[in-house]
Amino acid sequence: MQTGHTFWFTGLSGAGKTTLSKSLAEEFLREGKNVVILDGDELRNTISKDLGFTEEDRTEQNRRAANIARILNEQGIHVMAALISPTHEIQTMVQHIIGINRCFIIHVDCSIEGCKQRDVKQLYAKSIKQNEGNFTGIHQPYEEPINPWLKINTEFLSFEQCKVELLQAIRATFNQ
Repeated sequence: MQTGHTFWFTGLSGAGKTTLSKSLAEEFLREGKNVVILDGDELRNTISKDLGFTEEDRTEQNRRAANIARILNEQGIHVMAALISPTHEIQTMVQHIIGINRCFIIHVDCSIEGCKQRDVKQLYAKSIKQNEGNFTGIHQPYEEPINPWLKINTEFLSFEQCKVELLQAIRATFNQ
């Protein structure tokens, strides 16, 4: 059985993590590959309902997702994980759980201003209005990955350009 890989999309809320991960999953499915999407929001509504947004809870959310990804990878399933993963500590933990050779960190880069403009779910607006809380980028820092496998700037590139850049990187890495 082939080993699966995890493509871990990290970035601020609204940067485009879910959109890019779903697009990549669709491409893999077209190629006949087994794929699972792990989306941070969906996980919070299911297996992580018991977690809040403290640093400890964010670490636990990512630990759970990384362990699921590792189990799926070991069964030959590719995982597209879209989680904020706000700290270097969390990003490193994720890679160690999944495996350095199987986990590809993708920094979905968009400034806080760009994310605020998109704010489809009105999360930034609500967070700013409350003026306190645990919102990454407003109340808690987001630490950009130090050495991501790929960095995609969704603020200045179109979705199609981002998708092309992502697929080119995967083809170059896996000689497809």
